[in-house]
Amino acid sequence: MPNQRKPISDGRLNFEQQKKLAKDLLREYKCNSELALRRFQQNHPQASNIIDFPAFQPKLSDAQLVIARENGLPSWTKLKQHIQSIEQVSLDIARGITKAFDADLKTLHLRCGSDIQHKLVTAGFSGDFLEFADPYCQGAVPPDSDLSRFLGIRANFISQAYGITLKDARNRLEREYSQLHLSHQYERVVLWFEHDSYDQLILAYVLHHFWKTQLFPQRLELICIDSFPGIKRFVGLGHLSPEVLRTLWEQRRPLTRQDFQLGHQVWKALTASSPEALIQIINAETLEIPTMAKALRRHLQELPWVNNGLSLTQQLTLEILADEGTITAGKLFGNLVVEKEPLPYLGDTMYWYILTELLQSKHPPIELIPETTEQPWNQRLIKLTDTGRALVKEEVNWLQLNNINRWVGGIHLIAGQSLWMWSSQRNQPVLQQT
Repeated sequence: MPNQRKPISDGRLNFEQQKKLAKDLLREYKCNSELALRRFQQNHPQASNIIDFPAFQPKLSDAQLVIARENGLPSWTKLKQHIQSIEQVSLDIARGITKAFDADLKTLHLRCGSDIQHKLVTAGFSGDFLEFADPYCQGAVPPDSDLSRFLGIRANFISQAYGITLKDARNRLEREYSQLHLSHQYERVVLWFEHDSYDQLILAYVLHHFWKTQLFPQRLELICIDSFPGIKRFVGLGHLSPEVLRTLWEQRRPLTRQDFQLGHQVWKALTASSPEALIQIINAETLEIPTMAKALRRHLQELPWVNNGLSLTQQLTLEILADEGTITAGKLFGNLVVEKEPLPYLGDTMYWYILTELLQSKHPPIELIPETTEQPWNQRLIKLTDTGRALVKEEVNWLQLNNINRWVGGIHLIAGQSLWMWSSQRNQPVLQQT
């Protein structure tokens, strides 16, 4: 039977189901299930040091505590309150009695995509929405001191990589950047971001923009999460239901001078020709915005790796194909996001660009099944080539087979020159002769 991935949770939990899970866990423990024992060891303070079943005799309340903590909440009472609060919002939405939570001030909601725009309306928000979505995680990212030149470089990349006309790419960027430059005219701007490198690099630019212009709205607030109760593998805000997004409103916080300084520093480091400044920021742990450091590290892991010359995304792609054989690009992308990628950040169009680069390389590690080449991307069948299998086994190095010419932020990787590469042993970039 083929592997079946569980659907990504939208953040809603059913209390009756959680009660049943607690009873099931208790019963499994009493039947000497090793998995149940480990779950108690990992999630119950009184069971952390037990080594066998007789050493701990749990009650139902103990099993309920384990279930609550597995859902990311400290107690069964907190889990119940959490579920009830979301259910109440859901009921209000169904009855059409939601109020405009943001109507007290002229509000702009800024997000690096349109994935939550209509959900915010459903949840009862009435403010304007700005999609600011320049994907700095791909393509050249030069300094923005000359904005027209900067937008030209970004538009050229977006047009070539994602199959958009240059005119449309440039017009979209100019519209988004212009709206950002006018955002201080709102009384309140709320930034909605998650923890991955796509979001965090855009967040850095937005903070840099406000720091550079010193034009601030009356209130500038941030919602930035890397997890949500009940979701074991949190991917992003776009998967959350409207009522769940509504609960995040209470988690927003005002941005501080330190936040703006961090964004400015990250942006300068991101656009530099070397990763050294980024590494310094990562090592300082970005305490102002804890999600930033992890995202920056993941961004730098798109440099060629010392052991095989592939970026992390390329490596994971080949590993999936080695395990699965011939599969569709859609399933390949799904496996990457749900199972392999340590910090999911790619949209499907961005991923097709990476696959296209691999397919068009001098010695392609993957190939399309010819009968599917005219199908939409997600239906095209892909398999490894002999080169791909050799790369997975680290019998060859990608950089010795192909003339690299790509960007990671402000770092230009060109064949024949010294390259910044990712060292898994040192967990940071190193400069290597090629």
